[in-house]
Amino acid sequence: MEIGRELKEAREALGLSLEAVEQETKIRRKYLQALEKEQFDLLPGEVYAKAFLKNYARFLNLDVGEVVDAYDRTFTRAEIPERSAAPKRAEEPVKVRGLGKPRYWLYFAAFVVLIGLAISLFYGARGLGLLPPADRTREEVRREPAQTPLQTGEQTQTPEGQTQAPGQQAEPDQTTGVNLVLNVKSDRSWMRVIVDGNPAFQGEVPAGQSKNFKATDKIAVTLGNAGVVEVLLNEQNLGYLGGKDAVVYREFIPPRG
Repeated sequence: MEIGRELKEAREALGLSLEAVEQETKIRRKYLQALEKEQFDLLPGEVYAKAFLKNYARFLNLDVGEVVDAYDRTFTRAEIPERSAAPKRAEEPVKVRGLGKPRYWLYFAAFVVLIGLAISLFYGARGLGLLPPADRTREEVRREPAQTPLQTGEQTQTPEGQTQAPGQQAEPDQTTGVNLVLNVKSDRSWMRVIVDGNPAFQGEVPAGQSKNFKATDKIAVTLGNAGVVEVLLNEQNLGYLGGKDAVVYREFIPPRG
């Protein structure tokens, strides 16, 4: 598996530029370029390289495990044993002059310093955007009001600026599972649909055509032109998930009882 080629082809298939991916993933553009060119030595370190690679692959809906395995097989550097020829001499405890006891307080101080460094590295990693953005997006999607019935008096705003009254919304289907309908109203839209973890459809759908998908647990959808696709979830009209030319990723799960 050529990691860089897979990343670049998946990004271009979504119609995304490196600048757009940088805004969504919070990974700097030069690091994204390094991943696509497999120049992992340009990244801050092997730990960051693998973290950036996981986040980028997850954002592009690639198999994260397969990508990481390919990286480990090809690019992980084996540790070189230091001074393997010469046996190490057992180190004797450092003793305080005149007391004849080990300096246990030095060990305790070193332990405290290591704890402080670990905490600093953790929060520093969060500041660099190492938390998976795709996971954050999924949690936000599950809490979005678009997947629940509209409250009384609310209206849905369409990309053309028109509103839909609550009475125009269909009652959600109470059956179990997920039934998703994607109606392309105008222009055309590129779609990728994953049903219960299995690829179900990927390609461009012209105006006037619809795609229907059913799942037991989850449907994950990526729309390349969200402003022209009307979405119906279990017979409930969700309207449009984004504006024209917007790239939107959403997950849909069965309604909770």
